[in-house]
Amino acid sequence: MAIHTRQFAAAVLAVSLGLTLAGCGKNPFGERSHQAMDIAQVPAPVKAVIEKHAQGRTVGEIEKQTANGKIRYEVTLGTGSEKQTVLIGEDGTQLATRADDDDDEDD
Repeated sequence: MAIHTRQFAAAVLAVSLGLTLAGCGKNPFGERSHQAMDIAQVPAPVKAVIEKHAQGRTVGEIEKQTANGKIRYEVTLGTGSEKQTVLIGEDGTQLATRADDDDDEDD
């Protein structure tokens, strides 16, 4: 009889989970958005970090990303083999840096 109880519990759990996911109108990971921006539109602390990392290189795409109410900026610096992506928090905190390989774009 214990096997039937476990099977019943598993079925109830599966149905409950299915109904929850089907009825969920929001992204389970929170609201997300992306917006292209110009350097003149970013907050001063973010602009300072961009200028520090640019070191004379071209400032390419700036994307404002919002996830779970937190804002960050993904910034592409330089071109060709000197291309780099910097992730900056709204307060100017550098969150990550990545050197981009142009070879990845050819895949």
